[in-house]
Amino acid sequence: MKDLLIIGKVGAVYGILGWNKIFSYTEKKNNILQYQPWFLYHNNTWNQFFLKYQKICNKKIIVQFKNIHTRNQAKFLTNNIIAIQKIKLPKLNHLEYYWYDIITCQVFDKNKIYIGEVKNIIRTKTNDILVIKNKKSNQKEILIPFIENVFIKNVYLNTKTIQLNKSILKLYT
Repeated sequence: MKDLLIIGKVGAVYGILGWNKIFSYTEKKNNILQYQPWFLYHNNTWNQFFLKYQKICNKKIIVQFKNIHTRNQAKFLTNNIIAIQKIKLPKLNHLEYYWYDIITCQVFDKNKIYIGEVKNIIRTKTNDILVIKNKKSNQKEILIPFIENVFIKNVYLNTKTIQLNKSILKLYT
């Protein structure tokens, strides 16, 4: 699982010829179709699947997997999560990050005071927001906009740390 990235989920059966609806977790929903093979998690194991056919029908992604020919076979795949190998993702430009790289980073303010760990990222229309939780304190989650050179000074993926551009006290006063 370490080298796999969850990108979607297999939905309900579509028709009688072994097609399934797909729920995409990718930023642009149709991008899920660019990655092959898919790994589906079923019965505590990952199984590799390839797409035979794919189409968009009423803004929904519909696929038929190779070697799946009937509605009953397709029903067996319903609710399985879809993952791909991380190495299949495109290389990013400088100062671009995948969410999976940011989640679990340790966050420090400009004075090198530990703030907490990135637990989630929230997408908004203007910018992403880091959801930070400090396990040692009973504080609520801290939300910090992911705006470089304003709130974020540096992201060090090699050490899984993020340094803020401000003191945490100044952010909330």
